[in-house]
Amino acid sequence: MRLAIPSRKFQKGYSLWGVAVCCLSLLGFISDAFAADHPCCPEDGELSYLLSPKTSQKFQYLVRYETFFSNVLGKEKGFLIILPEDFYQNPQMKYPVLSLLHGYNFQRRGLWWKVHSPEKATKMLCEVKEEEYHWLIHEDIALLAYALMDSRNRTYRDLERSLEERFQELSIYGGLAKGDYRPKEIAQSIVSGNLHPKGDLGDPFHPIKRMVIVLPDGDNGFYTDEDEGKRLFPEVKHQGACDQFDAGEALNYSILPFLYMMPGALGKHESYFLEFLHYIESHSSYRGRVLPKRGLGGLSMGGFGAVKLGLKYPHLFQSISSQSGLLDIALLQNKFMLKMIMPEFLEVFGRLEPQKLPSGSSLDLQHIQENNPLTLVQKLGLRQSPHWLYFDYGKKEGFEGIAMGNHNFEKALNEGSHQIPVQPFNGKSKHNNQFWRSRSGNMLRHHSDVFQKEVK
Repeated sequence: MRLAIPSRKFQKGYSLWGVAVCCLSLLGFISDAFAADHPCCPEDGELSYLLSPKTSQKFQYLVRYETFFSNVLGKEKGFLIILPEDFYQNPQMKYPVLSLLHGYNFQRRGLWWKVHSPEKATKMLCEVKEEEYHWLIHEDIALLAYALMDSRNRTYRDLERSLEERFQELSIYGGLAKGDYRPKEIAQSIVSGNLHPKGDLGDPFHPIKRMVIVLPDGDNGFYTDEDEGKRLFPEVKHQGACDQFDAGEALNYSILPFLYMMPGALGKHESYFLEFLHYIESHSSYRGRVLPKRGLGGLSMGGFGAVKLGLKYPHLFQSISSQSGLLDIALLQNKFMLKMIMPEFLEVFGRLEPQKLPSGSSLDLQHIQENNPLTLVQKLGLRQSPHWLYFDYGKKEGFEGIAMGNHNFEKALNEGSHQIPVQPFNGKSKHNNQFWRSRSGNMLRHHSDVFQKEVK
């Protein structure tokens, strides 16, 4: 099924190198030797390991960074795409597409950074590796997906060993974050702790279905069309995909003089995401290689976005997943907390009044309910969790809105608890990337199982 949105003229934001890569892709000649450095953060260890692999690496990954011009947002947007290992070996093969949405980027605002040049803005954003980098860098999704798709892994012991070897190599090449668990512990957290917790490691393992995984940049827009239509920011001078901005392009949203939002956080981000999917399937160099069968997943803010979009557009998505998602946004009513912690939520779902007390801002309760996953479930009349929906959350999320929201979601679907307890090496089941990574094998298995039933 094609995306039911108007066709638009897309302006590709490729460099000459990007154009060459696209042409080679269409002809089926591309190989790992053509992989390019990330144009925004070329010095990052894991990005270099994945995008510009060394010949000495045992494991190679088909990860690409690309851009397209969003007419909805009026700027170039970057995204990462993870291709199956056999993508160029089997040019007639078509794959389902899984889009993974990132969470809220708290580094867009704060007390301790004021950016006075686009170069400093890029440096700061690369240091925290947020947004479209999140699934790739923080959750290591390429390593997990490749191990789970590898037909050489015949047992769960094979899978756990493969993951350990992959993370060990990532560590050798400087891509494993300082202070992270050891490779063996990471592998155990994914397989023994979550994917196959009560079974024997010698049990047969069946690789997941091969799929294309795309990681779009959703800014801090909550994957929702901001309804006020008022431009709070001046025109953004830097319209490139690297999220550069000048000091004058930040909104002082607080009564205090040193708290800012970064431009690009507001706009019609639901429409933009649909535009992005349409681009992948109809205008990108991968058109013709992807099936109109789509999965959608996310964590935190992205979990909200995935479930919300999946419920609003059930004809577009075959499988949905949420990890630590905001599944009942009606719980977010404290305007003081919102203005100081998540001002974009206050603006997207209401009216944010900069440089005034929080009471001066307002929430649009109707707009909240129209986009609330809990309300959408109730409107659809779902009385039990459908086979295409997966969600979980941690025992110690640290934010009542997530725990209570998921609990309300469970209750609406007559479900038992989807809460995951503290386990060895799972980030103590808190709202962090170690926890999400430990559950990502379960999430990928869910989408694969649905694709196996849906894709013929």
